[in-house]
Amino acid sequence: MTQPVLDVRDLATTFKTEDGLVRAVNGLSFTVEAGTTLGIVGESGSGKSVTSLSIMRLIPQPPGRIERGEVYFKGEDLLKKSEAEMRKIRGRDIAMIFQDPMTSLNPVLTVGEQIAEATRLHLGYSKADAMAKAVDMLRLVKIPAAEKRIRDYPHQFSGGMRQRVMIAMALSCDPAVLIADEPTTALDVTIQAQIIELMNEMQQRLGSAIILITHDLGVVAETCKNVLVMYGGNMVEYGSADDIFNRPKMPYTMGLLESLPRLDAAGERLVPIEGQPPNLLHMPPGCAFAPRCRFKMPICDEPIALYDFGAGHVARCALYDERAAGQAVR
Repeated sequence: MTQPVLDVRDLATTFKTEDGLVRAVNGLSFTVEAGTTLGIVGESGSGKSVTSLSIMRLIPQPPGRIERGEVYFKGEDLLKKSEAEMRKIRGRDIAMIFQDPMTSLNPVLTVGEQIAEATRLHLGYSKADAMAKAVDMLRLVKIPAAEKRIRDYPHQFSGGMRQRVMIAMALSCDPAVLIADEPTTALDVTIQAQIIELMNEMQQRLGSAIILITHDLGVVAETCKNVLVMYGGNMVEYGSADDIFNRPKMPYTMGLLESLPRLDAAGERLVPIEGQPPNLLHMPPGCAFAPRCRFKMPICDEPIALYDFGAGHVARCALYDERAAGQAVR
């Protein structure tokens, strides 16, 4: 078994609000191996982005707080690092592509200056070497006329090109882990495919581990080795992409897959997941998905354990509890 480059154990992150405590991430555990991609999927508000920000130690404190857990990167717990130590790790060892490149890029600095900043800060490059590296990175992400474009500002690039600049920035120091938070949001389908292909090429070239946070299950099926399904701040299913897509165990995962349009089901109506995601201020005592689940039983109102189906495939569902035998499904 390959040693994981990132090992997250029982991670819990909360936010204090005027209305009460929000448990945005509640006891999350997973690993990522070098050269592989983990997909994290779930509806908006399920805790996907908070998970990535917790790993990077970018949760605003207050109101946020990493309540417990361990995040081991190459055997060292990031949650025990000082802020100065984390600044050395961010961008150098663990890099992140944020959801909206227009708000992530500095509008008053050229893209060349922004890419060069990382190599000057983390690798000690001179200004000339850093700019030369910036040109190389723009070429690598297939931006034409890279020597000229390094002098352009973010507003002079299209949405897809800005996302390529973000990838160039993130990969300029050859990080061991790349976290991509909705990297294809608001891009048209053709550009989405190009961005995903580019990330795959970069992974093969650098051997980086990738955590891909997305709503697009098609992208997950195509690119990810393992998949983590989140709901209401909890991990409700985890396994290989093959297990998740072909042998799902959790009704929420089944619902996500049933809501996908399929080419071989032309004319058939999509099956939506009825109801709304849970209010994180008022979570149900048992399974968070129970109010929306077609298999709901009385036992679902009790705390639900993760059940192991072998080969690393686990799901949090009372259907597999021996006490569920004989209980009526609503």
